[in-house]
Amino acid sequence: MAATAAVRVLPNLEVVAVESLPVADAIVLETYAERASDRVWTLRRDKYLAAVASGQADDEIVRFLAARSHADLPAAVTAFFQDAAADARRLRDLGPARVIECQDAALAALIANDRRLRKLSWRCGERHLIVPTAAEAQFRKGLHDLGYALPSPGQ
Repeated sequence: MAATAAVRVLPNLEVVAVESLPVADAIVLETYAERASDRVWTLRRDKYLAAVASGQADDEIVRFLAARSHADLPAAVTAFFQDAAADARRLRDLGPARVIECQDAALAALIANDRRLRKLSWRCGERHLIVPTAAEAQFRKGLHDLGYALPSPGQ
C-alpha cells in the first residue's frame, strides 16, 4: 500500500482518484479502464485484454492499483483480474503457417499420418493441412521423399 493513497478501488470495478493524479497515472488507468468522469474510471475487460495482447504484463495493472490504493483490492476486483488473466493465457500464437490443400481427403490423411510429416503438419478439415512456416522446407523434403511435390505459391 502506498504511503499516500491516490485511488480508491471499489467492488463495482470503479477506480476513484482521491487526489489529483499525475498525467502518467491517468494514462495507465485509461489503458485498462474507461474514464467515467474527471476522477472516476471503470475497469473494462476488453481494455485489459487489449493491453495484455499488446505485450503488457497481465499483473501490471494489479500492481499499479495496489501501489496507489488506500486498502487491499476488493475481492470482486481481484476475481475480475484473475478471470481475465486466465482467459488471456488460454490462447497461444504459434507463428505464421502455410495452408496446404490436398486433392482429396485420402491424400491429406496419408500425409498427416506419415511418420515424418505428422510432426510437421496438422489436419485442418478434410482436405487441408497446416504447416508452420519454420517447418516448410523440411515438410517439402518429406513430401518429396513420399513421392509428392508441392508447387510454389501461385503455380
